Amino acid sequence: MKRLFKITLLVLSILFLLNVALDYGFTRILNQSRGELYNEWNNIIHDKIEADLVVIGSSRAWVQYDPRIMDSLLLVKSYNLGINGGTVNRQIVKYKTFCHYQTKKPTILMVNFDYWNNWNMNRFQREQYFPYLANSYMRKLIIDQEPFSIMELYIPMFRYYSQGIINLIQKAREIENTSKGYNAHDLEWDGEEYAKVNTVMFKPLQEIVDKFDAFLADLQKDDVKVVFVCSPIYIGVTEKTINISEFYDIRDHFSEKFGIPVLDYIYDTLCYDTAYFYNATHLNKTGAELFTTKLCHDLDSLGVFQN
Repeated sequence: MKRLFKITLLVLSILFLLNVALDYGFTRILNQSRGELYNEWNNIIHDKIEADLVVIGSSRAWVQYDPRIMDSLLLVKSYNLGINGGTVNRQIVKYKTFCHYQTKKPTILMVNFDYWNNWNMNRFQREQYFPYLANSYMRKLIIDQEPFSIMELYIPMFRYYSQGIINLIQKAREIENTSKGYNAHDLEWDGEEYAKVNTVMFKPLQEIVDKFDAFLADLQKDDVKVVFVCSPIYIGVTEKTINISEFYDIRDHFSEKFGIPVLDYIYDTLCYDTAYFYNATHLNKTGAELFTTKLCHDLDSLGVFQN
């Protein structure tokens, strides 16, 4: 019996050490990946990015704000920190990570203030965080904003096994085509998913609202100029939102509390023409370029770039 116990303990120890080595190796590979889920995180951690102005938001920021146009028209250095499936808590993680690793912190932050699936929590593409749980700074930041199980946090390789090794390898090999964080989608309108939706409801989690409040307070202390932008969304989505007044109440509350200007494009002319969208919630490349150009002119008129 004692012999069996020793053999079992030896086997478990070998398996544990093997998984420690695999975890280290796999994490190291993903920390160098230019794949879809890891490219921008690795750019932020490993590269020096000069940016006076950054944009945060979900995929609706990621595919709708073109930094090249902003650089040209506003005479600034900008960067798009939009994140696919990026709810508010994830946007906070990305912005703080950016500021931690860049020598020069941005002085202007544009927040794509949204009501479309932005104020809850989800598990969409949560594997993007896996390699950075080994990073002491990012680990604390991530687990403060994103739920992970005890086994995912403390058992080597468990998080990778649970997601599927083959799937993660494929994601790591899919090269992401971005420019300063911006991912243009040169696609035509597809309203199939939109047609399936009867109503949309703005349902913010109070926990996320509180985190955003604390985030804005920190930005104010750091003297960062913040601008809320409600970017174009297909008018049909707005018309199907049965409690949009509640969205405006929260937006206006934060705007008044922290003295943040608002640029609202929810009823812009772009919103009425599907030629500018590839689906009901995302502008295509043509629409994004038109929107960014219009935004730049409006930003300039706000005077946020005056010293």
